[in-house]
Amino acid sequence: MYKEMNLQEILTDKFFRYAQIETQSKAGVKEVPSTPGQWILAELLMKEMQELGMQDVEISEHCVVTGHLPARLPKGHVPVPVVGWMAHLDTVDVAMSPEVHPRVIRNYQGGDICQNEEEQIYITTAEHPELLEHIGEDIIVSDGTSVLGADNKAAIANMMTALEVLKAHPEIPHGTIYYAFGPDEEVGLCGAKAMDYDKFPVDFAYTIDCCALGEVVYETFNAGSATLKIRGVTAHPMSSKNNLVNPIMAAVDFINLLDVNYQ
Repeated sequence: MYKEMNLQEILTDKFFRYAQIETQSKAGVKEVPSTPGQWILAELLMKEMQELGMQDVEISEHCVVTGHLPARLPKGHVPVPVVGWMAHLDTVDVAMSPEVHPRVIRNYQGGDICQNEEEQIYITTAEHPELLEHIGEDIIVSDGTSVLGADNKAAIANMMTALEVLKAHPEIPHGTIYYAFGPDEEVGLCGAKAMDYDKFPVDFAYTIDCCALGEVVYETFNAGSATLKIRGVTAHPMSSKNNLVNPIMAAVDFINLLDVNYQ
């Protein structure tokens, strides 16, 4: 069965290849995607999806990759729900090198991790106590000069590895599966907003993005943002009563109008 496949090796190889493509998105850019590297990753994924048996694979004008794997069920089996899986192409834009140099720490035995001896960059257990939950496991880190890009290329690698398993083992039954990879998630879900959902006709969909193994998040806060500008009214102290408008106080009044239960 698929357990005989070296899934860790396949997964790691895919992640390394995806991580080395520069796909940091850029805030403030009106065009979607906001950076050219996202096109490169999208085209790579489209080719791999086609090779792994997905049909109707395409990239939209806004760099959204979609495709589906037809159902593979025993003859006479009742229909099953259509499931979709989603991940984003971009990584967060930070003031660090866009080049990612990942490496594997084999059989982590606890303690702080030195990412970069020359720069003396460490991941400490004091700041990241969750490291201690992975003693005895292999851990992938960057060299400390960039983000690793596991958000969200670890998810992409998982999804593509799943396709490898299904292709290698036609005896595994499954319903119709849709995939979607979108750009510019880190700068306002721009890719999701530009997506043609007629090309993603699913009954249920799941986004793979974080966090702990086995964790499923079924509700979250609204990460939308807005800019509010308030212009006050100046007045001389002698005549300010009923004329002066303090913009700070106006901002407080505005905030108090918001529903604290809506986040």
